[in-house]
Amino acid sequence: MAKEPVTKIDPKKELSPYLNHEFNQQRNSRKNKAKISASLSSLQKERRRSLRRRLGLIMTVSILAIAGLGFYISPMANISTVKVIGASDLPTKEIIKVSKIKASDKVFDYLFQQKDLSKKLSKKYPEIKSVQVHLGHINQLILQINERKVVGYLKDGDSYRKILDNEKIGNKALVWSEVTQNKPIFVGYNKSNSLKEDVKLFNSLPESFKDQVKLLSDNTKRNSQIVLVMKDGNVVIGNMITLKQKVHYYKAIKNKAGKHSLIDLEIGAFSRPLTSSEKKAYGIS
Repeated sequence: MAKEPVTKIDPKKELSPYLNHEFNQQRNSRKNKAKISASLSSLQKERRRSLRRRLGLIMTVSILAIAGLGFYISPMANISTVKVIGASDLPTKEIIKVSKIKASDKVFDYLFQQKDLSKKLSKKYPEIKSVQVHLGHINQLILQINERKVVGYLKDGDSYRKILDNEKIGNKALVWSEVTQNKPIFVGYNKSNSLKEDVKLFNSLPESFKDQVKLLSDNTKRNSQIVLVMKDGNVVIGNMITLKQKVHYYKAIKNKAGKHSLIDLEIGAFSRPLTSSEKKAYGIS
């Protein structure tokens, strides 16, 4: 009987692919473990840094808060002096008195009470539009007064009072030297209603025309009439309802009429020379 052929098998050769696969898996596993370990180590370091930053921030804020609170409750935070600027015509001592600021008050409290302070002072003094509070040195309070725009001045006996852009009258009585000379003077106004109406009309006129007005008089023949004395020596008479529409005729008429003329815009538009008595009545020389 013939022998069957015998095939020789090399165990190492047969097992080599399996062994290599096992080796590669073990090597990759070690690499992955090393990467994971490195990642975890890096993550832990980042967490520690983040924790240190948060702790540092908390400690800094806490220290500042404690220091701020300590300063606030200390006498150093009390108001030592109050300085008022921007209100040359108003009495500084009275402003401070009306504001009710006391030496025992805290400086920082008033930095957050500007609206209340503005309301309180403007109620007493119509001249005040708003108040801004600033810190000077450590415990000095500065009140920056923003005054309302002055439209003109009301002659009140021998003194003058500001007519403000909100149609209110200022409290402070001024002497002639304190009056802004390029602003018009309102004279003869004994009734507040007529003054308010004339101020409202004056405010509605063109700026180019308003700049030429020296004086407004309430000494009129009719309630609907308004009299304006101009800086060039002319007198304009107008109607409360139509004057705003007719003032643009003024320049052309005055160029023809010349100086010291009465320009009547009340009914139609015409002019004539002023009489000597009219010049005297309107203070024109």
